[in-house]
Amino acid sequence: MPTDLPFSDDAAPHALLLTKLLTVAERIAHQGDMQAVPELLDMASEHPESPELAALAEAFAKLVVQHEVKEFELQCTIDHLQRTKQDLELANYDPLTGLANRAIARDRLQQGMEQSRRSNLPLAVFYMDLDRFKWVNDNMGHAAGDELLRQVSQRLRDAVRAVDTVARLGGDEFLCILPDMLTVTDAQALAARLVYSLAQPFPLAAGIASIGTSIGIALFPDHADHVDGLIACADAALYQAKNAGRNGWRLYERPSA
Repeated sequence: MPTDLPFSDDAAPHALLLTKLLTVAERIAHQGDMQAVPELLDMASEHPESPELAALAEAFAKLVVQHEVKEFELQCTIDHLQRTKQDLELANYDPLTGLANRAIARDRLQQGMEQSRRSNLPLAVFYMDLDRFKWVNDNMGHAAGDELLRQVSQRLRDAVRAVDTVARLGGDEFLCILPDMLTVTDAQALAARLVYSLAQPFPLAAGIASIGTSIGIALFPDHADHVDGLIACADAALYQAKNAGRNGWRLYERPSA
């Protein structure tokens, strides 16, 4: 008998089985080895002389299988939640441009007004539509119109801050929600930059498109103190901009009594 083995000859098989069992358990615990089930089952079946250790090996195998089942179920749940999150995101964003849709715009506007009440800084809303968009659709095709909307959306995203929201309401209508504007002049300066940016030619696959945009500006809390009222004021200002000759902006003015 080897002098370094702390077991009798009869105990040696038990010791070897226990050593193998501990080694496998260490792999499972520290390395996440989930391929150990066949090895554990072999230990359970090949060592009838050690029924207690064989039963322990079989119990370990069952634990590993149960762990694998739970891990699989957890991964399925994670995958389901990720798909649900993606579906919700797709439902809340315009599929053509990737911009927020009307529902998200209203929610962001409500949040922006609440933030404005806390910060005591005005919130600006831009209601926009594109000048000569119908001409592009009619003369260059609907594919060109879709390409134009995507390029317009990118220019709008590039022009605003990370805290701002640009939404597509439908067709060629857009809404910009701009919280915490320091001054009315800042809002007017941004509107002027957007008008200039969208007046620059758009290179489309079907050719060059030259359009423009009209923008109506409304401010919270000066012009309205709720979502629908603020959007209505911005929409009214948009028509004032269009009536003034298009390709420009107007700050909302209350009708004279």
